[in-house]
Amino acid sequence: MAKTKVQKAAVLTPQAEDFPRWYQDVVARAELADNGPVRGTMVIRPYGYAIWERMQAELDDRIKAAGARNAYFPLFIPDSYLRREAEHVEGFSPELAVVTHGGGKKLEEPVVVRPTSETVINVYFSKWVQSYRDLPMLLNQWCNVVRWELRPRLFLRTTEFLWQEGHTCHASEIDARSYALRILADVYEQTMRDVMAMPVLPGMKTRSETFAGADVSWTCEGMMLDGKAVQMGTSHLLGQNFARVFETQFLTEHGEQEFVWQTSWGVSTRLVGALISASSSEAGRPNVM
Repeated sequence: MAKTKVQKAAVLTPQAEDFPRWYQDVVARAELADNGPVRGTMVIRPYGYAIWERMQAELDDRIKAAGARNAYFPLFIPDSYLRREAEHVEGFSPELAVVTHGGGKKLEEPVVVRPTSETVINVYFSKWVQSYRDLPMLLNQWCNVVRWELRPRLFLRTTEFLWQEGHTCHASEIDARSYALRILADVYEQTMRDVMAMPVLPGMKTRSETFAGADVSWTCEGMMLDGKAVQMGTSHLLGQNFARVFETQFLTEHGEQEFVWQTSWGVSTRLVGALISASSSEAGRPNVM
């Protein structure tokens, strides 16, 4: 049995020769995932899913320690919701999967398969947030999203992937900014460094790389063995952009109506791919000091 495993490891493409091929070989030989029937989708096999479950558990504990509660929002989002925030829809337009027919009939309004949930969640925030006593409202959901990917690679870039997305409302910009940075440091960076044993560099994204519809985006970047960086997790200060569009307001202690300040943040199954790409030996085994 041991000899068979050595023989399998020996047929891996050398990293220096073709790193992407080496990566695909490791994912296949370790039985982590397979390509799905639709281009860009993936089947996560039990061993690969077990790794994700461990990551998910560690992240979920830290998210809850930061005060957020888990909820769930629909997979299908009315097209009109996305179009209410111009910068947001423009940023995601090339990646959207749109459903035009259901039940054998043409839909009255197309629905978008969830690429992210800022729009639909704000519809409900505007119902649930009434007073300063409702703030901060801190929610998180574990779900799948779809973003049409032109250059797929298992775990690292797929059309459908698993993730968590947090969405929060605050009474002030200071509170929102502080919370977004807390998630980046206490949830994402801590999990990556202490659990995944991966050194990461946190920092601010450039304006051109900022999340569509956000004021500021921060990221944790990890370095892969081929010298390329991978964005492993992001946290965004949305400001009042979505609040103004969806009229998410609250009554202050002084009896005035104000728009909430918001954040959103997420990490995905890309973490599994980053772990492989940053921590594996030539033979695909974990590098151990």
